[in-house]
Formats: sequence, C-alpha cells, structure tokens
Amino acid sequence: MGGITDALFGGGPEAPQQVGPTFEQMKELAMPWGVQAPGIGTTVVDEEGRTISTTIDPRMAALAERLLGRAETQMGMITGYDPAQAARDYYQQYVAPDLLRGQEQERLTLENRLLAQGMLGSTGGALRSRALGEAQQTSQRQARGEAFSQAQNMLDLMRSREAGDIASAYNIYAAPTALMQTGVGVGQNMGQLAASYRPQYAPASSGGGGGLFGGLLGGLAGGAGGVLGEMAGGWLGSKIF
Repeated sequence: MGGITDALFGGGPEAPQQVGPTFEQMKELAMPWGVQAPGIGTTVVDEEGRTISTTIDPRMAALAERLLGRAETQMGMITGYDPAQAARDYYQQYVAPDLLRGQEQERLTLENRLLAQGMLGSTGGALRSRALGEAQQTSQRQARGEAFSQAQNMLDLMRSREAGDIASAYNIYAAPTALMQTGVGVGQNMGQLAASYRPQYAPASSGGGGGLFGGLLGGLAGGAGGVLGEMAGGWLGSKIF
C-alpha cells in the first residue's frame, strides 16, 4: 500500500493534504464587490456589518436637489391655487370682453332688422329678442364652463410637473442601486467558481500548493476560462475595487 501512496503523492511519512479553498474562503469570495461608475456613483461593501452603502456623483446629486427644490416651489403654487377663482379671472380677462362685445353687436343687428321690418316692439319682435338673449346666456355659461376646465387643467399640469420632478430626483438617487446588482453578481460568480472546485491533494511537505487562487486555478483547469471571460465582459465600463 505504501508503494501506491508513494507513487501517487510523491512519498513521505505524512498523510497527503487537500489543496483548495476552505468554506470561509469561499464565503468571502461570494461577498458582493464594491463598484464605481463615472456619472453615477459608488457602492461600498461592509463585510462585517453585511451592508452596502452608496454615494452619488456630486453633479447628479446637485441636479437631484434642484429638481426637488423646483417640486417644492410647484407644491407651494398648488397649495395657493383656487381653480374656481382662476376660472373667474380667466373668463373676465380673456373670454368675456370679446364674447360680450360680439353679443352686443348681435343684439343691435337684430334690433335694426326688426325696426326695418316694423316688428320692433311687437310680439313677434319680442319673441325673437328673447330667443337671442337665451342663446347668448347659454353661450356665456358654456364659456364659463370652458374657463373652469382650463383652470382645472392648469392645476393638473402643476401637479404633473411636481410629480415628474420628484420622480426624476428619485431615479437619480436610485441610480447606484444598479451598481449594487453588479457587485452582487460578481460575488455570486466568484462563489459559484469556488463551489465548483474539486479538491486536489499534495504531500504535506509541498506546503499546500499555491494558496487559494492557485488551488482554484488548478481545480478548475480547462473550465474556468470561459466563466472568467464572461465575468470580465460584464464588468466593462465599471471600475471594480
């Protein structure tokens, strides 16, 4: 039996020792990695506290603050906005002058026509004047309704602007979370590499054979290249540290 052992492991009085990563080493490899990306920010992994913290690129942070400031200004405008009063103001300023001027011209035209026909002051003339007055009142009510719709649309627009600025600021603050996913993926890939390792053995006198990464490369000979290549391709554009 000793001859077989000597032939396999090079001889020696001590039992052969496993070469390769321990469970603790594999767990460390599987930890997320910190990632930094220009224009986005940085993620930092706290291995002891098991947390990931993020920082945002200062230029993007300043942009987010401006968006939130604009949203607060819009919020103040919304708080003091009265659609009914805004509708009255809009009607009086933009609708009523032209509308009433046109209706007055319609009344004068009708009176001149009735006078020329000898119907002014008659029952028939009164009926025609009343019909015109009712039609004009209907037009005024419709114009007031349209003015209120215009005022309500303005309120909706202000609310939409406020919500849009808040959403844009949130997206900026949330941008580094994509870096978290990248860092987590790196750790998962490294952990999978370590988990797929098959132990090798060497005589105790050889000193353990190459350490953690030497053992990994030996155990994954011929198969790790493709995986590492895919990982490297996925990290382009980001700085891993």
